[in-house]
Amino acid sequence: MSFEDVNFKSNPNFHFKEVVVAKADALSASYQFDCFKDKKGDVILIYGYFDETLAYEYNFYVSLFNLNTNQEVKALEKAKDRILSVRYFKDPYTEKDYLIAADKKSFVTVWDLSDNYNKILEIELKYEGFIYNCLLMFEKETMYAVASSISSNNYTKVIEIQNKEVNKEPTVKEIQSSKDYNVYSMSYWYNKNAEKGKNHVIIQCGKSKVLLSEYPSNSTYHSIQISDKFPYISGSIVFKNGDRDLLGFSSTYGYVAIFELATKKQIFVWETDEVHLYSFVKWNEQYLLLNDCLQRRIIVFDMKDNYKIKSKVLCPEMHFDKFIKKVEHPKYGESILSIGVDWKIKLFVNRNIMRNEEK
Repeated sequence: MSFEDVNFKSNPNFHFKEVVVAKADALSASYQFDCFKDKKGDVILIYGYFDETLAYEYNFYVSLFNLNTNQEVKALEKAKDRILSVRYFKDPYTEKDYLIAADKKSFVTVWDLSDNYNKILEIELKYEGFIYNCLLMFEKETMYAVASSISSNNYTKVIEIQNKEVNKEPTVKEIQSSKDYNVYSMSYWYNKNAEKGKNHVIIQCGKSKVLLSEYPSNSTYHSIQISDKFPYISGSIVFKNGDRDLLGFSSTYGYVAIFELATKKQIFVWETDEVHLYSFVKWNEQYLLLNDCLQRRIIVFDMKDNYKIKSKVLCPEMHFDKFIKKVEHPKYGESILSIGVDWKIKLFVNRNIMRNEEK
């Protein structure tokens, strides 16, 4: 189970508790780790890491860490290079758990966590630059692995995994309109009202623009152009506010916008002098969080009050942390995990929980 689908009950008010992982790879800015609850009810943290041998060579892995026992569950077999993106997905048709990861050498790997960590895909996409983003989409008989690069002259690519089984020569298709998009953040929306072939919408956030591509029709659903003064779209999220499907995205240069996906209309925009705004978290039906990694704080927007800023929660222990994720910690409850350039995955818990502990 992904915690993105859970509406937390507490008000977001955070305080640093502890370092969960002392060394995790933090080369990219999008989905540097993920977490989920397994079938036993344990909370599993997944992330990339590397170690150095005596011969000054490096070994790269994807690690699974159990937050209930504070122990590593498994280190998956060695990757080709540093892990840039790692994500968890549940297949809505089979309820199986999957993990997808992309490394610096443009290899994309998919594991079936429900089948003894069976590797069902490993493919080199031969991008000219880094893969910053990857995700999975599902149909009844097919799984799609999607990857995008931050470098120009590249396309977003979709790998079709027929029957969701090991396939040594899977079909790879390119999103034709995605060339030169320099994708820094990628999200996904399932458009249940679209005609067949256009339900899967891949959202690619690049340099001053956002492209929404329908798949497998490979047609453009919508494109958004923003001012050149906000060149890098660093974070994005697809979420619900009531019965509306929304897209939010942010720029490192002080820009936040929210669009209604069905109508393709902008419903909120915020331009600010505050820079280095990165990842979003939907905390519950009321609050949307955005981390300001330069000021080391989390900005809380009130969705029930026209996205007004409710608070700015200072988190001094954040060290240029670009990525945050909500988690229901087995001991501390509703919390935030973050990662920064210090390579540490940190836990920030509700201040009320901290006060109760002190008593």
